[in-house]
Amino acid sequence: MSDEFVLYGSPHSQFTYKVALMLRLAAAPFSFRYISFQQGMHRTKDFQAMSPWREVPILKHGGRTLVQSAAILEYLAKTLGKFEGRAAEQCQHIREWLYWDAHKLAPPIHAMYGVHLGEQKLLPIAVEPAVADYHRGRTEAVLEMLDERLAAEQARHGGDFIAGAEPTIADICCYGDVSFAQLAGFRLSGRANVERWAGSMTTLSGFKSTFDLLPMADIEIGT
Repeated sequence: MSDEFVLYGSPHSQFTYKVALMLRLAAAPFSFRYISFQQGMHRTKDFQAMSPWREVPILKHGGRTLVQSAAILEYLAKTLGKFEGRAAEQCQHIREWLYWDAHKLAPPIHAMYGVHLGEQKLLPIAVEPAVADYHRGRTEAVLEMLDERLAAEQARHGGDFIAGAEPTIADICCYGDVSFAQLAGFRLSGRANVERWAGSMTTLSGFKSTFDLLPMADIEIGT
């Protein structure tokens, strides 16, 4: 079995970016395999054999094929021994944030980024203004909720990150979404807690944005 990490995905996928950023911050070299949805690569039998949901990211490691970004982040934290909680209570708190992200934070931002790609003619879609406004409102609301929660977390433990003084996979997971909200045109100014926290993420050693980290081509990515 190979110990090499092979990541399949797209730089336009916030979920792919979460896994890539985790590997990057953990200084774990990986191979990137670009999946173009415009070219229909997700419809091929080879891709569907890896991902029955026809979604990215996919991570191959040690003879295993892993899907769903939050589950992959948990696997990497345990495998690499980095960005995981130090005690059972903290690990549970981190897991709660991962589930909240999947339920509340990620979906509206994912929708808004799709709207953005359509407006930029990077996807062959046209979204009705009322639908775009609906997703925009949901994104604004969830960013406000995130701002409130980050304020509560800082008051509780006094650290710069979600679960304490050090970043965890909860931060990596949520930041992946917030960064795509910014790409879709949402500003963090006016949300002091989100802005401060996101700034702390960008100063971590090895940090790169999605398009600096992931090209639209297959590549070997080192530390």
